[in-house]
Amino acid sequence: MHNHFLKYEQDFESWVNSDFPGTNPLTQDFLIHLQNMEKRKLWRHQMIGIQRVIYAYELSQMKNILLNIVTGGGKTAIIGAIMAWLKSCHKIDKFVVLSPNLIVRDRLEEDFRDSKIFYDFDFFPKGTEHLKNDLSLHVLGDNDVAGIKDAGIILGNIHQLYQSNTGGKINLNSILRFSNIIAVFNDEAHNTPAPEYDSTLHILSQKCKFRLDTTATPDRADGKTPDSKMIYEFKIADAEATTPPIIKRIYVYQPVIKWIQLTYTNKVTGEKRTVDEMDEEFEKIEKGLTSTQWVTDREPMYKQMQIALDRLKEQERRALAIDIGNDNYTPILFVVAICKIDAGEAQAMLVKELNIPTLLVTEDSEADDRTLAGLIGKKGKNLEEAEFRLAKKLNDKSKANQLAQKASTYKAIVSVLMLREGWDVPPVSVILLLRKFSSPVYGQQVIGRGLRLNIREKDAQELVAVIDHERLNHQWLWDLLGAIVKRDVELGQDFTEEDTPPKRKEQLMVQPENLIEIPPIKTGIDEDKIDLEDLENITNDYNDYPHWRQIIDEFEYIKNIEISDIEIAGIKGKNIFDNSKFYQEYVIDNEANKHENTEKPERAELIEIFKSSIRDIASALLAEEGIGSHELGFLYGIILDHVKSKFFFGKPLMEATPEEFNFAYRAKTKIYHNFKDISGLVTSIIKFR
Repeated sequence: MHNHFLKYEQDFESWVNSDFPGTNPLTQDFLIHLQNMEKRKLWRHQMIGIQRVIYAYELSQMKNILLNIVTGGGKTAIIGAIMAWLKSCHKIDKFVVLSPNLIVRDRLEEDFRDSKIFYDFDFFPKGTEHLKNDLSLHVLGDNDVAGIKDAGIILGNIHQLYQSNTGGKINLNSILRFSNIIAVFNDEAHNTPAPEYDSTLHILSQKCKFRLDTTATPDRADGKTPDSKMIYEFKIADAEATTPPIIKRIYVYQPVIKWIQLTYTNKVTGEKRTVDEMDEEFEKIEKGLTSTQWVTDREPMYKQMQIALDRLKEQERRALAIDIGNDNYTPILFVVAICKIDAGEAQAMLVKELNIPTLLVTEDSEADDRTLAGLIGKKGKNLEEAEFRLAKKLNDKSKANQLAQKASTYKAIVSVLMLREGWDVPPVSVILLLRKFSSPVYGQQVIGRGLRLNIREKDAQELVAVIDHERLNHQWLWDLLGAIVKRDVELGQDFTEEDTPPKRKEQLMVQPENLIEIPPIKTGIDEDKIDLEDLENITNDYNDYPHWRQIIDEFEYIKNIEISDIEIAGIKGKNIFDNSKFYQEYVIDNEANKHENTEKPERAELIEIFKSSIRDIASALLAEEGIGSHELGFLYGIILDHVKSKFFFGKPLMEATPEEFNFAYRAKTKIYHNFKDISGLVTSIIKFR
């Protein structure tokens, strides 16, 4: 989708740095207030999104605006801030919030009920705090005209405004009748191109002064996009590079192909197919063209579930390490099935054969099951708060307690595509894919269910583990999401923290005065006078190396002469690209130094330094061959495995001896040049995975 804000970028930066000149004075005060909120701070990208919306509306006269924000990026807080701005600075008193389904609506209701979002964030500047009292929430029902008239925020499923049903006509006419000016918010806005959705928005435009669309996937499978203007993109790669993290890192675990033959059976005809013969069927399912009876065969389903449960145990250990002393969540396994029959068999296998309490949620599920899906994985304070809000919503404390206690017993949830958007449950830590995705929209939506962080108060690196069979051909999706893929995973194989790259450091501008202004592009060039003859003899020196593993296995590293009577007190790293040198600090163990404080760094600290330097090498090698940072995790894993093999005899880093560590550190420059000096090697590593 085209970014309509590109031509405003420089003026926008100048506007922000100059404290927002040219805007409504009330708006200027509002924006300065947002920067100084004390109760709860906005993330940097949230602030940028809000500032861009205001700039686009007040200075560029854009009325229909779209923000493309990653799942877990805090879109609801942005909506709340924009409501507060429109209420306090533009005297808009009625806000219509539209959702595509009940699951999205339930999440939004939780955020706006009792003005929760406005109390969590101090959006209203001093002297205007009373305005939040006008923002009562009304959730659309049937023929509830009084609620529409009195509420400040009207929340509903878009189908509740459709003219094709009597209730929709009454709701839509009531909104127009009892409103002078409204603002419309479309959450999960990629759904808006549907004909009746578009018609409803057109009718609302009679009273609509401003419309904000939010989504993480604006580009649909059918090629259609919302009719609003996209002004900001904050994607998964942007969120991963932010410090502290905003979303989990994505790790994909693909089992050994020979060990798991992925096959399916038609429950009606008994026909069997391999995964390679199911492409057409999967595409029909995704487009809603068929009600399939195909299910995953028992053996491949069982084996993949075993690998998923291995990852779940690892995530439980990580949760204990990250959430020390709080005990606020339990990691949850999310299984994505082909159809309702497949989902039912997956649940039965988890419960009866693997002894994993599992919730099944499909389009046939009762409302209580949807409620349980929103509570699953929560513990301690998180569960208590959710139970309190549920009791107020149901006006039934006993039932809320019953549902909360039942939800706490589940360790897994199985669904088809019902839980692909709007279902925001941070404890989802492992995702098992039993089906193939052809659409980037559906693929990103499903993986997005596992991206939300559980711990936001500290710089902790959480990850979501995805179990994906290599024959599903999802590499395009992992490239798109910047996922780290681990292949040939076996049952019972354990992955520790050292198998994950160190946390990324946020890249921020620290010396803007050193920026070089790029001159404008010259026009009017006479192409007939351009001489291209010298370009004919230029050749590309890059070669393909399909057997790159054999090449790197033959790399040699010669040990330096050992120096006796020397004690390593610490290891310090220099950027190898400053002077191509890594060095160690030594303290000679003699009488003169016996009383010196030569505290040795902890092994974990040395490992982290070592991993960071491997990551730096991988990053530089990608830059050398013009490959984006989305491949950083993959190349990091290749180089780390190479180093383990060459220097540590395949052992984990925690088991390496000091001598092996010293040898590896001394060889860092050689490692870098071994990969760099074979032109095209890194490109081949990425190309021939």
